[in-house]
Amino acid sequence: MNNDKTTKALIAALAAGLPLSATSVLASEARLEEVIVTAQKREQNLQDVPMAVTALGREMLQDNEINSVEDLTKLVPSMRFSPGDDPSNNSIRIRGVGTDVFSIAVEPNVSVVVDDVPVARTEMASFEFADLERIEVLRGPQGTLFGKNSTAGLIHVISRDPAPEFEAFTRISAEDRDSFPGHLMKTQAGVSGPITDNLGMRVTGFYKQIDGHLVDLLQDDNLPDSETFGGRIKLLWDSGSDVIVRLNVEQQRNDGDSSPLVFRSASPQKTEKSQDVPYGEENRTVKTLGNNIADSINGGVTLKVDWDLGDYTLTSVSGWRGFEIKRNIDLLELDGEKYNVTYNGGERKIETLTQELRLTATSSDTLEYTLGALYFNNRTYNFFERYVEDIPVEAVFNTVSPQDIPPELQLLGLVPGGSLTQYGLTAGTARTENLGIFAQGTWHMTDRWHLTAGARYIIEKLTADVRRLQYTDLDLSGARIAETRVNIPNAEIDDRAVTGTASLQYDWSDSSTVYTTISTGYRGGAFDYANSDLESAFRNPVAPEKALAFEIGSKSRLLDDKLELNIAVFSTVFNDFQAQVIEVGNEDSTNLVPSTQIRLDNAGELETQGVEIEFKAKPLASLFVTGSLLYNKAVFNEFVSQCFTGQQPGENGGRDVNGDGTCDNQDLAGESLANAPEWSASLTGRYEHPLNGEGSIAYAQLTSRWQDDVQFTTVQHPLTIQEAYSITDLRFGWRNTSGQMELAAYVNNVFAQHHVVSFFPLSVDNSREDVTHFVPPSADRIFGFSAGYQW
Repeated sequence: MNNDKTTKALIAALAAGLPLSATSVLASEARLEEVIVTAQKREQNLQDVPMAVTALGREMLQDNEINSVEDLTKLVPSMRFSPGDDPSNNSIRIRGVGTDVFSIAVEPNVSVVVDDVPVARTEMASFEFADLERIEVLRGPQGTLFGKNSTAGLIHVISRDPAPEFEAFTRISAEDRDSFPGHLMKTQAGVSGPITDNLGMRVTGFYKQIDGHLVDLLQDDNLPDSETFGGRIKLLWDSGSDVIVRLNVEQQRNDGDSSPLVFRSASPQKTEKSQDVPYGEENRTVKTLGNNIADSINGGVTLKVDWDLGDYTLTSVSGWRGFEIKRNIDLLELDGEKYNVTYNGGERKIETLTQELRLTATSSDTLEYTLGALYFNNRTYNFFERYVEDIPVEAVFNTVSPQDIPPELQLLGLVPGGSLTQYGLTAGTARTENLGIFAQGTWHMTDRWHLTAGARYIIEKLTADVRRLQYTDLDLSGARIAETRVNIPNAEIDDRAVTGTASLQYDWSDSSTVYTTISTGYRGGAFDYANSDLESAFRNPVAPEKALAFEIGSKSRLLDDKLELNIAVFSTVFNDFQAQVIEVGNEDSTNLVPSTQIRLDNAGELETQGVEIEFKAKPLASLFVTGSLLYNKAVFNEFVSQCFTGQQPGENGGRDVNGDGTCDNQDLAGESLANAPEWSASLTGRYEHPLNGEGSIAYAQLTSRWQDDVQFTTVQHPLTIQEAYSITDLRFGWRNTSGQMELAAYVNNVFAQHHVVSFFPLSVDNSREDVTHFVPPSADRIFGFSAGYQW
């Protein structure tokens, strides 16, 4: 079935099917509402902000089942999400750029901010969206006002304040998959209102259960399962004159499984010994030992005080956020032999303290400005173990010729037919202290010309320690034939940097503006905890990452506020981009066993440039349409990387440097970044029709999104490409006369378009076929139902 043509036909049918009576009666009532955002740390009309921003209000979030950061990609084509086997390996990308590394010292370059408090790592953003006011997605470097880890963009999550009068709600949703096993069920409930004349409270709770969609042959079970529950308490105290205090306390607990590695393709040796696994692009079958764990606790406390000083507002935001996870993922027969990874996990703990003070002046008709400082203190501790059994001695001989094996090891039993056991432990702590002092102002030079400029001075110190133990034992004799110990008690990086922004804006009508913006971003240097040679890695930390962005855009309200059209043309250059590369081989000769080595490196220069078009239209009071289109060319300008497994000299730029006939490295200049499609788009149409005159409302909603081909690995592996696909969702609902009750039924991925959201090559020899993929539940047709009531 041609999904693109079908999607277009459905959209046309939706538009063509509007009743003529609705067209004639309601056209004069149609108006788009004004959207207020805080993208520049003060309240502004979205159309007055000189940068590309997508704002999603609570109704849009609810009507599209946006329950997590990952779900935002349904409505924001410039944003991409790469899930890992557990939240600690998740990655967010904006305009093709994001962070996908294992080192705990590297901060993400797409920042997530929750109620004005930045979170330190992407896994801390793995929380349930419940009772939110809105979400703002800011594109491009946000280093001036937000500072921390935002060279590519920023996501701001804003929770709802307590209501001035009593209100409550409850909402239940359930989903079943068409051909995949498992289901989803979630419940949200909340109550809000005044406690006294000056004090209000909002209490929100949620529970979600997900049954797995992958088939585990050995355990006769489906996974990954998860159970998530938590809540938020928010208090608001208004002195009645000049002080408003908000206290927000939230926590979420998730008890679940990590996502096991699913092989899409495999070497002939593996396929021969695992004939019960249906390898292929739609494979969801795995074999595990039943020890896949991803249990986490995620929470935070925020105290925000706004003090009205007349012409100024003084704001204090104090934040604490914590995250803990216990994780493990086990593997069987990794290379077609008896590789059994019986333990591959550990614990991670993250704790962040922040304090921000800012002074905002907004009363002047000529000058508005914000002055402030943010202190950020984060500690990340990581403990990781790997235990591998039944490693065939032949795996050593594949890398080291038998005649090169020392005689003493042969006497201990390192001979063909034997097996080895290997253990590895790495534990370390990364501590970051950052002080950012910032100022930004807007000068209204005339009624139509506006100049915005700002800068931030950054002082940062990263302190790190790491310990590692590795050993290899012979199973036959129990003899230890190799051992490595590393202890680095203290390493430091001191950074100083200045970031800035400048915008020139011209209002060419009362409802339209054009702007040009230049901005910079900065991400400090980091240590590589995953490197096989820790001592060398800590002596030579990766350099800071710097971004320089240009954006020209226009924002318009047209046709008497029935159409909103925003266009942005952008270009961002990243120097010394911090990237993770994977090398296959046996660099660590002390442990003999060939393995996949992961290290952190500066990838030279990369550039992302393109055009974004967003629109909203309300041609009728009963019809709302919104959509976006992104063209984004995200490529490396300078980056020499390792070859992908099995790459030959001359293939895709592969080079034989030492003349031994094998590929040593490849020049990736001109190649695309991982998970960065050139074209992507989304379109949502919602039609509401009154029943019984002025009574209840019935509605129909269609959402369609499409993306171009995408390469999922930096090294341009030929087997890690997802072809272009489109997803179409349908939703039908009813709302009663008072608006208190709503019932809805929906079908997501109507045409069951199969797709994957990440790849990971796992070959440890010259074969390139061992490739795993991540198949999401959304790759199946999903039937859902939701019911809500508010009073």
